[in-house]
Amino acid sequence: DCSTAMRTSCGADVPSQRRTRGPVSPNRFPACARESPIIAGMGRRRQTGPAGHGPDGMSADGVSGVLGPELLRDADRRGAWMLLIDGVPQSHVDLDDPGYLDFEYVRRIGHVIDEAAPAGQPLRVLHLGAGALTLARYVASTRPGSPQLAVEVDAALVDLIRLRLPPRNPRLRVRVGDARAELERLRPGSFDVVIADVFAGGRTPAHLTSAEFWAAAQRVVHGTSRGSRDGVVAANVA
Repeated sequence: DCSTAMRTSCGADVPSQRRTRGPVSPNRFPACARESPIIAGMGRRRQTGPAGHGPDGMSADGVSGVLGPELLRDADRRGAWMLLIDGVPQSHVDLDDPGYLDFEYVRRIGHVIDEAAPAGQPLRVLHLGAGALTLARYVASTRPGSPQLAVEVDAALVDLIRLRLPPRNPRLRVRVGDARAELERLRPGSFDVVIADVFAGGRTPAHLTSAEFWAAAQRVVHGTSRGSRDGVVAANVA
């Protein structure tokens, strides 16, 4: 079975947003649109992390031999890149249009963020699992001034993103560490939104699906109301 986050590698169609006018794209997608999986539209330019087998991420026989993180340029969008981990698509980010969310599950989380507070109001957002910082860039564009923390266990991935796709946002901190351990160190009520998007071998690690994990997430957002609302926890699980 294929999780939503990995449908591009399993042959299922993942529709893409159209580019919208203005500095930030709305998190919307026309229901009538249908396109090929994004991986079919990618160019051949690759950037790899320390585990790469060469500057273009290709082995001698012309087949991708990369283990670990690599970046593949989107041939259809000038400033867009796909992040792959061990050859599997994990994130898509458009540096020219950070409001563009290509993966369906990311758009759904984006909708949750949109409804967490009035439009444009800054939010304190914790990202467990950084990837290419797609949603962190989205929040920075749609809610300028939002303080954010992204936690990522893969130091090689963090180095690659900092080098090739730096977020250039002084309100965004990126920390290398285990999501559960870092979550439990945070003060109660220190964030308005917690986003959990962590995978290992195509599955969510067990220690990030336990009752103790969700209790820790609830503690971090408890009492951070905007008006009558408490904080929000959103997760991509498989």
